[in-house]
Amino acid sequence: MVLVTSLYFPQDAEKRVMSERSIAQKWQRAVDEAFSARYGVPLRSIPARLDFTAQAYHKGISGVLDEWISPLFSVRNSLAHGQWVVAFNENRDAVNNDKTKNLKNLNLWRLRLLKNMLGHLERLVFDLMVTQYAFERDFDTHWSGLEAARRRIENGKPGLDPES
Repeated sequence: MVLVTSLYFPQDAEKRVMSERSIAQKWQRAVDEAFSARYGVPLRSIPARLDFTAQAYHKGISGVLDEWISPLFSVRNSLAHGQWVVAFNENRDAVNNDKTKNLKNLNLWRLRLLKNMLGHLERLVFDLMVTQYAFERDFDTHWSGLEAARRRIENGKPGLDPES
C-alpha cells in the first residue's frame, strides 16, 4: 500500500497506517484516518461522531473492506504460501474450510471482477484521502461501479465486460 502525501491526510496519520500489521488493517486504518482528517472528528470517535451522510460513506466502505477485500487478501496469502487446493489456518496445523471454499470459487472471471471492485474502492479511498471535493461529488459514481461488480460476483454469471 502506497499512500500519497496530501494536504488532507496528515503525515502522522500515514505513519499510523503503515504501522498496522496486516494489509487489511492498513486499509481500514487509512479509511478511519481519512474520515477523521476530512471531517475534523477525533480518530477515536470514528464513525460515531460523523454526521449521518459521512457515517453512511464510512459504513459502506468499511463493509466492502470486511466482506470482500479482507477475504481476498486472505486467499491471496494462502496462494502465496503454496496452499493452492487446501487452505490452512494461521498456524498451518489445521484445514481452514472457509478459505478452502474461497479457493475453490476462484476463477479468472471472478478475479477480474474483484480487480474491478478493488479499482472502484481504490478510487473512493484516494478521493477521500487526497481530494478536497471529488469524494462527495464522485462517491455515487464509484459506488455504482463497485456495486455492479459485487452483484455480478454474487449472481455468479459472467457479464460482457468485467472491467465496466
